Amino acid sequence: MVPASTSNSVSDPDPDIPAIPRTGILHRRGTNRFDGAGPFDGAGADEARWHAHEGGQFILVESGISHLRTELGAWIIPARRVAWVPPGVRHASKPSGGGIGWVVIAPLELHNLPGAVCVLRASALMIASLQRLTQLTSSDGSMRRLLWEVVAAEVSAAQPEQLEVPMPTAPRLLKAAQSVLTSPTAAASLDKLAARAGMSRRSFARHFRSQTGLPYARWKRAVIAQHALELVAAGHKVSSVALDVGYESVSAFIAMFRRQYGESPRQFLVDNSEKYLAVAQAR
Repeated sequence: MVPASTSNSVSDPDPDIPAIPRTGILHRRGTNRFDGAGPFDGAGADEARWHAHEGGQFILVESGISHLRTELGAWIIPARRVAWVPPGVRHASKPSGGGIGWVVIAPLELHNLPGAVCVLRASALMIASLQRLTQLTSSDGSMRRLLWEVVAAEVSAAQPEQLEVPMPTAPRLLKAAQSVLTSPTAAASLDKLAARAGMSRRSFARHFRSQTGLPYARWKRAVIAQHALELVAAGHKVSSVALDVGYESVSAFIAMFRRQYGESPRQFLVDNSEKYLAVAQAR
């Protein structure tokens, strides 16, 4: 897992997401509901914008999928998984595929939580505790403290999921990589990104690999496969998804997906139905 930075010095990663002040910390209520069928409840627009919290943040996905981006990586959060964002880390999140769940802000006094962004395989007790925290009122102080102690203990025992796509840190490479995240396609060639960054192909490839730990071809495959998985889980046909991400041949698309996840989209959803939308039918 790439350590998450708490720096606010990197330029805003996505031109489609309005920037917030570099020193801005978002102060708001401790829990917020989100629903992929509509905007976040309450201060929901803030979650889709780049921001940071004074306290850390849990993203609990009850069904569907949610996306999380920081300046150093991008994550997919499947159903019944919990993402953790440490205090001060600039990030943006949004649901897709009918994603439903909660954003829960941890109290400042809660300690011994991970120092890096991660997606956790949450226990039933952790999920139940976070869900109960969303129902408490201001008079439930002792229950709140107890539940947060339970959450912290469960986090320490939870297993992280490898659902991250690492991002380069150099501004020119970061901007080029963000263009692929915004519109994942097989047509995003190394030559095109090197030209966008104003670098030679060889220099771009070398620096990209040193900063992400992956050759560009593998990184692009991970981005496309992750995006395709979200679309298939949302009920889109495999054939249409293949075209959407730039593959003229469905078999070539399935081969790419199999290299990334070890099996075809249909089989992957069958084998991982507890993670993704139960109503999704890969066709």
